[in-house]
Amino acid sequence: MKLTDPIRLSLEDADTIVPDMAAIALSSLTMTPLGQLRYGTTPEAQLSSWLRACWRAELPGDLQPPRIADFDHDGLGPNVMRMEYLVVRDLDMEPLSDDDKRSANHNSHDDVEAPASASASDSRGRIVAFAEFKYHPREEVRAQEEQQQQQRTTTQAAPQGSPDGNEDGRLPLQPPPSVHNGLRTHWDNLVETALQRQFGGMHCFEVRGLSTLSPSHLRRGIASELLGWIFPWADRLNVPVVLAATPPGYPLYLKHGFVPVGPNDGAIECDMADWGGSGVHKHVLMIRWPEKKGPR
Repeated sequence: MKLTDPIRLSLEDADTIVPDMAAIALSSLTMTPLGQLRYGTTPEAQLSSWLRACWRAELPGDLQPPRIADFDHDGLGPNVMRMEYLVVRDLDMEPLSDDDKRSANHNSHDDVEAPASASASDSRGRIVAFAEFKYHPREEVRAQEEQQQQQRTTTQAAPQGSPDGNEDGRLPLQPPPSVHNGLRTHWDNLVETALQRQFGGMHCFEVRGLSTLSPSHLRRGIASELLGWIFPWADRLNVPVVLAATPPGYPLYLKHGFVPVGPNDGAIECDMADWGGSGVHKHVLMIRWPEKKGPR
């Protein structure tokens, strides 16, 4: 195992990294009882194809500027929403090929294809972990940006041949029919609503995703290294970092200074008995406050 330092993704990477990113997501999809209930009856090949279609549709938009690492270079400063994707590669592994891409392009799940181009993704090694961060500007700036985005959305036509469903003209990509979609939608909406209720309007960084290829690359410090990338930015801007912790991720976030926040100690709960399972699944809203700096 030969791991790289965290690498920033660029828009040029979007087309070639899809198989690696989907494989990481697939490796942890059924790690919890809730995951088993949602996805456990669906063949792995169907889940893989669906996840690849999701990544292929989302990455081109998520990798557009402005980016967090360009704070000091693009002239926009702290007044715009920003994203950043980081990955770690294992240079002893070969990247996965996207052999199903041609057939996926004819599948109803895949309405938009990222532009192909040579990029840093052509380097050796397979992506074995990724982190997704989002910067939220101050509330008054965010409200103005959202209003401008809404105006742009209403004046621009949807892409030709795409149904008019969301901001970029696509309908949400539907999962395979054997996925417990009612539970999937309920839980995803519950978590997003809790995040918005607790942190909406807050000037902060958000950890939108942090995942490592399971089980081969777990407990090797990779997630900690990726997570730590955002802390200097947060401390420099004197803003918190927020997230909704999964059961496997909760101990990691405690270790890095996050604390539960919100009603019921930040717990977001799902009684799986209501959905044909048993037990209670829980995520926890957490916050890491910036480290105080002494006078310079």
